[in-house]
Amino acid sequence: MTLIGDRYTLAEVIGTGGMSDVYAAEDTLLGRGVAVKIMRVELARDVNFRERFRREAQNSGRLNHPAIVAVYDTGETIIDSINVPYIVMERVHGRTIREIIRENGSMSPARAAEVLLPVSQALQASHDAGIIHRDIKPANIMITNTGAVKVMDFGIARALDDSTSAMTQTSAVIGTAQYLSPEQARGKPADARSDVYALGCVLYEAITGRPPFEGESPFAVAYQHVQENPTPPSELLDEPLSPTAAVNVDAVVLTAMAKHPADRYQNAAEMGEDLQRLARNAVTEAARHHISAEVPTEIAGPAAVSPTLLAAANTSTAVPVVPAAPQEIAPDDKRRSNRWMVWVAGLLALLALGIGSAFLWDFVGDRNNGVSTESMVTVPDVTGMQRLEAVTELEGLGLLVDINEEPNPDVARGQVIRTNPTAGSQLQPGTNVTVTVSSGREITDVPDITNMTPQEAADALEAAGLELEQQVDEANSEAVEIGRIIAQSPAAGSQLSKGSSVSITVSTGPELVRVPSLIGMQLVQAEATLASIGLSAQVTTIDSLEPEGQVLSMTNEGTNVSPGTVISIEVSNGMLISMPDITRLERDEALTMLQESGWQGSAAQLIEGETVPTGALIDQDLIAASEPAADGAIRKDATITILLYEFNVGALIPGA
Repeated sequence: MTLIGDRYTLAEVIGTGGMSDVYAAEDTLLGRGVAVKIMRVELARDVNFRERFRREAQNSGRLNHPAIVAVYDTGETIIDSINVPYIVMERVHGRTIREIIRENGSMSPARAAEVLLPVSQALQASHDAGIIHRDIKPANIMITNTGAVKVMDFGIARALDDSTSAMTQTSAVIGTAQYLSPEQARGKPADARSDVYALGCVLYEAITGRPPFEGESPFAVAYQHVQENPTPPSELLDEPLSPTAAVNVDAVVLTAMAKHPADRYQNAAEMGEDLQRLARNAVTEAARHHISAEVPTEIAGPAAVSPTLLAAANTSTAVPVVPAAPQEIAPDDKRRSNRWMVWVAGLLALLALGIGSAFLWDFVGDRNNGVSTESMVTVPDVTGMQRLEAVTELEGLGLLVDINEEPNPDVARGQVIRTNPTAGSQLQPGTNVTVTVSSGREITDVPDITNMTPQEAADALEAAGLELEQQVDEANSEAVEIGRIIAQSPAAGSQLSKGSSVSITVSTGPELVRVPSLIGMQLVQAEATLASIGLSAQVTTIDSLEPEGQVLSMTNEGTNVSPGTVISIEVSNGMLISMPDITRLERDEALTMLQESGWQGSAAQLIEGETVPTGALIDQDLIAASEPAADGAIRKDATITILLYEFNVGALIPGA
C-alpha cells in the first residue's frame, strides 16, 4: 500500500473524474477511514493550476455544514517527480443522485424537493462564505446509507474555471455542460445564481429522469442552455400531474432555470423556501408569481364571471362550472375569450391548492364598478421583520405579497425595509403588497488582485468598495515573486457586499526544504536522504580515524534551502589509525603489533633512526621510542621511524 503525507494509507480507487482520482484510505494517525482525492499528474504540472487547487481546498476546509462533505486535510505528494496536490475528505457511503436515477428511475416532485432542500442550504452556506460551487450535478450529490444528503467537490470546478475557459476544455465540459448556466456558457463570471440554475437542472432531472437539454456534444448542450427553453417537466412525467400540481412544479423548476440571473431565485435560501413548500405540496412563491403574471389587468365586465364560479371561490375543494356563452363571439372577443380561459385554468389551479376565496375575488370582482363584498384590511407595520415572518403576517390577512430586494448597509440581510402600500393603508383582501427586503450591503464585483503587492491590492479593493483582510496568509510559489499575491478569496469575478473583506495569500518564493543532519551517517545513506528532499551532495574525502564512508562534516545543516541546492559534505576515507605503543619491543614484535592495529606499511617502511645509548645490556636492540609516538594518529600507509637501544659502557659512568 502507498503512504502519503506520512499518515494516509491508500487502498483501492473508489471514484474517477476528469481532474482527479479518489482513493479509499486509512488515516493511520487517527485510525479512521477517509477518502483521498489526488489531482491527475498532467494537470498538476501547471503551477498556477496547482496553486489554485490548493487554495480552493483550503476554502472548502472552511465550510462547516452537515450537508457538505467535510475536508480534513490537504497536502502534496510526489508522483513522477511532480508535486501533486491531494485533499483528504470525509468518507461517505451511499449512492449519488445520478446512480439513484439510473437504477431506480425518477423521483416524485415532493421527494425530489425533499432531497434537494439540504443541497440548497449547503449552497447558501458556501455562498455566504464567498465560495461558488460551479459544478452542481447529480453525480456530486450523495444520499448516504443513513439518508443524509451530502454535497461533494466544493471549489474544484472553480479551480478549473480559473485555469482555463470551460468552453475550450471539452473534457471539462462533458461532465458539466448539462448543468451549465447560460452566463457560464457565454464565458461570463459565475455567481451564486449560477449554482441556483444548476440546482434547477438537477431538480428537473430528478423529477423527469433526464436532463433538461441533451445534444451530440457539450457545445450543442451549452448552446441550448443559452438559446432554448426546456420542455416543462410536468409534460415529461409517466404519470401526469393535476393542472394545479403541474403549475406548482413547473414554476419552481423554470424559475430556477431562468435564462437571465435576475429572473431566477436570487439566492439558494430563496429556492430552498420553495423546495420546502413543494415537498409538502403547498403553493410555492414561484407559482404565485406565475399565476399573477397570467392574470389580465382588465376584466371584460361582471358578465364575464358566473355566480357559479364566484360561489365556488368560497371553498378550496369545489369545482367551479363555467357556463357556455350562447351568443356569437367576434374574432377579437374570441382572442379575449382564449385569454380568459387560460386565466380561469390558473384560478382553478389556485383553488385546488387551497388558495382562499379572497385571492379569487380580488381578480374576478367587478373592479370597474368598485364593488366588493369583502371587508377592508389594514396593512400592518412589518418593517424590521424577517422576510418569512412578514410574508406570513400579510398573507394571513388575505393580502398577496410581492418581494423586492435592494441593498441597504443599515438593515440586516433578510429584514423588511418598507412596504408599498405603507403600513396603515386600507386594502381589499387579495390586493398585492410589495415588500422590500434588504439584501445587505450593495453588491460589487471582486477585482483580480493576483500578482499585485498587498498595497496595490488594498488600493484596488478600496476602489471597488471592499477591504483587504488584515491577516495575510503566506505560501511558496515558483511562479510568483516574493511579496506578490498568488491567490485571493473570494476569487476575481465573484460578487460581495460592499465593505466585505478579501483574503490573500502572498508568495514567499520557491518552496524551501530544511537540511537535516547527516553527520555520522554512511555516505550512501546521506546521499539518499538528500535526494529524497530534492538536494544533492558534493563529497570530499579526508583522512580520519572514523570508519571509511562516514560523514564527518557538512554545510547548511539545519537551514532552509531551495530545492536543487548542493550540500558539501566531508567523508572519512578510514586511512588513519591510532599509533600503538611499541617501545621495549623488538623490531619483529613491533611490526606484528602495527599490522594488527591496521597499519598497512611494509617492513621497509619501519626504518631505524639513531640509537639510544643504554647501560642495561638487557635492553640491547629493544625499541626505545617511535616517531610518531604512541597514541598519535598516523596514516595506514605511513613510514614509521623507530629508535633502538644500544649498549654502551659509557652510559654506566656518570657524566660520561
